[in-house]
Amino acid sequence: MEFLKNHYEKIVLGLMLLLMATGAVVLVLEGGSVQERLKEYRQLVIGGDGKPPPQEDLEKLRNILTSAAKPSQADFVKVHRIFNPMAWYVDTNGNLIPGTKVGVSMLAVHSITPQRLLLEFNGIGGTAEKPSLSVKMVQEFGRSPQSKTTKSVVLNATNTPATATSANTLDPVRKLVLLAREAVGPTESPEVKCELHEPGKEPLKFTLSKAQAFSAVVEHIAHIQYMVETNLVWPRARKDTPMTFAGDTNIVVDVTASNVIVRAVSNDKVTTIPLGSAQQAPPAARKQ
Repeated sequence: MEFLKNHYEKIVLGLMLLLMATGAVVLVLEGGSVQERLKEYRQLVIGGDGKPPPQEDLEKLRNILTSAAKPSQADFVKVHRIFNPMAWYVDTNGNLIPGTKVGVSMLAVHSITPQRLLLEFNGIGGTAEKPSLSVKMVQEFGRSPQSKTTKSVVLNATNTPATATSANTLDPVRKLVLLAREAVGPTESPEVKCELHEPGKEPLKFTLSKAQAFSAVVEHIAHIQYMVETNLVWPRARKDTPMTFAGDTNIVVDVTASNVIVRAVSNDKVTTIPLGSAQQAPPAARKQ
């Protein structure tokens, strides 16, 4: 014990030196294995051709993070069939038709044809006190278009549509009134100043003579087809023509040179249908 008391510092120092020597030997021995592991790591990170691996597309990663932070919204109003199921219909041939393919949107205007009133000078008749104008008239308009007929109208400078007689009425349905004002020029080839009146429109003033006839578009008719079913066709649709299809009736409000305007009886919705190509709907195949 006396020895340990006198020499404990030397003993502790010797033990520490021994531990340090042992650590140095262990480091030398482990250095080789560490170098081997580092070599494997370098081969893993750097390819065989000595080039570093390609860089990641950071923009793509940013887009992924952005889309994850702001996900797209689901549309439950227009196209989602669970919350908004589509109606289906069956045509006369037994075929299923989606609800988006029926109704007024499936009307097609194949053609629009102007309907004219034609007037030709025929002569001056009547008496000296009460002369009259004789005209040859062709009506392309109306439910039943007329061939050439003769009409006699008294010459009157002050007559009005309200005071005119039935002889002045060219068409009672449209209330077309012809007023002949006066004849000027030589007796053998006079020129007659005339006016054509129609309710709601400005009067048309024109001159009739042997050399100058008169032509005016009174209305338009349209060839309309409901493209869902081939048998629903209105070849001479005009104002006030009713068209029943898809469980509803649409009334033709007006036909212009470029489109047809219809109004639904069920909800008074007004739709304008432009003039389209003159193509017939393909025949519907019968369901097997």
